[in-house]
Amino acid sequence: MEGAPQSIRLQKAIADRGLASRRKAEELIVAGKVKVNGQVVTELGTKVDPSKDVLVVDGLALATLKASRVVLLLNKPTGYATTCDKAEGSIVMQLISRHPQAAELNPVGRLDRDSRGLLLFTNDGLLHYALMDPARHLEKEYEVRVGPAVSAGQLKKMAQGLAIDGVMTRPCKVALMGEDGFRITLTEGRNRQIRKMAAKVGLTVLDLKRVRQGPVSLGGLPEGRFRELAPAEVAALSAAVNRAGKR
Repeated sequence: MEGAPQSIRLQKAIADRGLASRRKAEELIVAGKVKVNGQVVTELGTKVDPSKDVLVVDGLALATLKASRVVLLLNKPTGYATTCDKAEGSIVMQLISRHPQAAELNPVGRLDRDSRGLLLFTNDGLLHYALMDPARHLEKEYEVRVGPAVSAGQLKKMAQGLAIDGVMTRPCKVALMGEDGFRITLTEGRNRQIRKMAAKVGLTVLDLKRVRQGPVSLGGLPEGRFRELAPAEVAALSAAVNRAGKR
């Protein structure tokens, strides 16, 4: 009947979202990494209705097809873990819980518990995967306060690249910001990278704040608050990550 819900195979529903090939989707299902409405599903013949069934694929929640696309910007305070796992105590999901589609949103990347600033969330699985793709990594800009006072020589070493965990960091932009701070722009996202780079040149990070990701800036959003990106901002973000994929 016209207008009736259309059930399709689970692996097709995943592939249609652009999250994985159908074969990869089948592997995820068999491995127990897919949930439908909160229940783990391992049967490849399972049928779902993408317009109403909520899927979680390898920890990433997908909005139903009826849901509108949302990209959220949070000014994350320190003390919150970037995770959906409630066992971690204070988590960023608590800070966006008032949003009507909070249950569908996933943090894009992470900020350490002791870092603050810009953190994006979205229910758009394709955009999420694109933003997390190392080959399409957008610039991320941070304001960093350190001790002791920072020198031009230390900044130059960080800008040129340092061996961290046995691998050289990419060259980056670094600019002095007062006697005890600097602004740094990275094009990669390694674990605790800025803190490790600072330690490598004899500095201790006292405060780390992300202020920009690609074309999206934190602006004057108060700490602990969130807002939805405007359609023009979402379009600019999508365009930036698409351009990055063609580099």
